Amino acid sequence: MTDFRALPELAFDRIANFRDMGGHTTHDGRRLARGRLLRSGHLSDASDSDVEKLEAFGLRRIFDFRTDRDIEQEGRDRLPSTAQNVLLPMPDPARGADIRALMVGTTPDDLDGLFGDGKAEQMMVESAAGLVRERREPYTLFLKALARADHVPALFHCSAGKDRAGWAGSVVLLSLGVPEDQVIEQYLLSNRAGDEIIERQRKIGNDFWHEALAPLVGVREEYIQSSLNAVTEDWGDFDSYLSHGLGVTEEERESLRKNLLE
Repeated sequence: MTDFRALPELAFDRIANFRDMGGHTTHDGRRLARGRLLRSGHLSDASDSDVEKLEAFGLRRIFDFRTDRDIEQEGRDRLPSTAQNVLLPMPDPARGADIRALMVGTTPDDLDGLFGDGKAEQMMVESAAGLVRERREPYTLFLKALARADHVPALFHCSAGKDRAGWAGSVVLLSLGVPEDQVIEQYLLSNRAGDEIIERQRKIGNDFWHEALAPLVGVREEYIQSSLNAVTEDWGDFDSYLSHGLGVTEEERESLRKNLLE
């Protein structure tokens, strides 16, 4: 059995932030099976080779947390033949669609005024709590779907695969009984993709873009901690959030364990 940190990375041409969630261990010593639950950025730009690699997983469902506006800008997913697409739209905490529009004709001073001086970080902290308090229905539907044996293996994503998908991955791991320190570590792995975006912008001379928008491109521990704090503040603990906030039954939680753990 493999630790989640040691899983080999699968290289894609045009799918960002991909990783297998397998390898995480639970409090009772079980392990999330490899190849059962995958996460990534959107699949709209996937190459033919990328789609072939996804085919090998035998995916049955691909959960897409993007909005209609995101899909209009980025395109619809390119799906492997085995998978059905499930749309669970919710607004982007990092405002990706807005920022892409802003980049046309926006000066460094404009960006600094909008996102500098800690504004971007605060926006992300508040949005992370909002995912817990205001976006419960998509996460409910996601978990209940994963509790069905005919819906896995599955892949889930948003635009960059870090915020909406970041909390989705965290909720699944916590539901399975994975310790919080592993959940946070998994969440922070998205910074590898964020660093690549920043480096590409630096190479074409957009250093200002990096400085102003870095808090929106990557993830920080303060963001996931804001989500976890919202759970505690509003529901007392994760079990109550899962059962009362998301309406997931103990039977469904046990089905999640059966479908995803080994």
